[in-house]
Amino acid sequence: MGLPGPKGASQSETHLPPHARPSIVSVPVTPGIGRESYDQDYFERNALQSPSTTPGADSKVAESPAISRRDARPGSSAERRRRPKQNSTLDGKIISVTFTVPQVLEYRQGSDWELRRCYNRSALLDALHHLSDNGPHNHTVVAWTSEIRQAADNNDDAGPDDNLPITPSSTSISLGGNARMQISPSKNVFVTRADQLRLEQQLHEDDISIVPVWLADESDMTAEGIRLHDQSRWRRYAEHDLCALLHYRQHPPSEPYSEGVRWADYYQMNQQFAQRVIETYRPGDTVIIHDYYLMLLPLLLRERYPDISVAFYLHTPFPSSELIRCLGRRQSILNGILGSDLVVFQSFHYAQHFANTCARILSLEATSRAVQTATRRVRIDVIPMGISIATVHALAWKASATEKCALLKQQHGSKKIMVAYDPKDRLGGVDKKLLAFDRFLTKYPEYRNRVILIQVMSPTTMEADDAQEAEYATGVGELVAEVNRRYGSLDYMPIQLQSQNLSVDEYFALLRSGDVALFTSVRDGMSTTSLEYVVCQRDGHGPIIISEFSGTASSLKEAIHINPWDTDGVADEIYRALNMEEEERRDIHAAVYKRVAERDVRHWATTLLRRLKRAVGARDSRRFGANGLADIGER
Repeated sequence: MGLPGPKGASQSETHLPPHARPSIVSVPVTPGIGRESYDQDYFERNALQSPSTTPGADSKVAESPAISRRDARPGSSAERRRRPKQNSTLDGKIISVTFTVPQVLEYRQGSDWELRRCYNRSALLDALHHLSDNGPHNHTVVAWTSEIRQAADNNDDAGPDDNLPITPSSTSISLGGNARMQISPSKNVFVTRADQLRLEQQLHEDDISIVPVWLADESDMTAEGIRLHDQSRWRRYAEHDLCALLHYRQHPPSEPYSEGVRWADYYQMNQQFAQRVIETYRPGDTVIIHDYYLMLLPLLLRERYPDISVAFYLHTPFPSSELIRCLGRRQSILNGILGSDLVVFQSFHYAQHFANTCARILSLEATSRAVQTATRRVRIDVIPMGISIATVHALAWKASATEKCALLKQQHGSKKIMVAYDPKDRLGGVDKKLLAFDRFLTKYPEYRNRVILIQVMSPTTMEADDAQEAEYATGVGELVAEVNRRYGSLDYMPIQLQSQNLSVDEYFALLRSGDVALFTSVRDGMSTTSLEYVVCQRDGHGPIIISEFSGTASSLKEAIHINPWDTDGVADEIYRALNMEEEERRDIHAAVYKRVAERDVRHWATTLLRRLKRAVGARDSRRFGANGLADIGER
């Protein structure tokens, strides 16, 4: 397989400005990157001064033999030359492409598949439901089956969906999560062809119509069925290499050639997704691709259908160009994304970093609104993901959730309750939260025995360095023990740490019972838990304290914003939130609730489709000689 990859900076970076030439690129990068490196006027000053260049040979995703063998099929270059231009009015169906299905699949040969919904709350899942249930478009989801487990003979322990665990609602977490969390996948599963078709029929008839992607080597696919082994290999590059870097983390060098193996699997996975989308696609359809697992997919689709309408939505942060430079496959990744008509981010700063990266690494014209490639102008936009308020209301005020909320409040009497729910990894910043709470109790002793922090940490769904994360979890446990030893008593423990997943009822009971919510993430694309807390506080009006490093912070401007590294400052904001007058609580809550309601999942979907249609229209206008720059200032 001829895999794409860097072939030397000298070949593709000769047109970069002096500060981005190889002598600078090769300098080791440290995490301490100052804001001043990315002043807001950078793009407007420099975008039109650098020529549009064709990226180096390594910047285009190379075709593999598997793609080459399909040249004679519809979609080949020869066939494209004969095919008339398609209608780009976005009047066809919508195809959402996500990494995994929202269920864990259990397989029993010759029987219906068990579709277990383990992760019930997700803004992405809300979006998929909205597109499926509303509007004039037909909606289809293309997604990997995720790791498949051989079903046990006795499945009596599988209860209703409402009793299954829930993960922190962060869009930085893949839709299906890592199946190793809840259900260990079988190491070697052979799925017969008849059972493959049975699953495809079941997923087609589900609430969200899903076309599954079967990931396996070509040698494991036969007319009789498909053999699945080492199923987690398909997520390794995305979760080990990409996710870490997008969240400002770098893993130490691993054993020789392991990165190349992970990349080969990642590229092959994107190819197989492309083939599945092409089988589903018809001219006029709209494709929306979600997240860093599928960063090569836009270009792979564009190579087959040059007139395809594609939006790419990144749910995670996008870091500064200094971090992206550390990624060996950076040019292939960037050019893969630039196969889209529209690239969308959660926050303006992420969009700005992306444009900056395209300018510095690919030497392309770039502003915070568009990137000009050698052949096309790719629009950049910021559309924060929204949630379904109706769904939150329906789940949070069920009788069972209301009962659990009442019991939780009764258990703690008149004490003020601070709530927090984070993944068990460093990104949640739980250690910094505990240090700030410790400082709060020291600085404001009158609150000892009057306030508790209920901190829930669920197992992370991302592949991580187990030893490193175990060390982090141990440190968190030691901090909790120290604070409780210092300020606790037989009848009072200031911190209640729960290392587990919550059921849906428990999750919403927790959010409803809080007097204050504290989110101290150090990097987060978007925490929908914070949005759901706002909805759950329709009666209590509890203030929300949120890290400025969360993508959600820009969507909750009236909330209390904190720097999680500023321990003393966070302690002061906790005191402010607990002492806030009722009128101020109501005013702040009304303002943030209005923002959440106005920018809900319906707003996200309609805005994205409208701006994609505008980007495609501008693309087609330029093809027929219209002024291509006219659309850039339009929003």
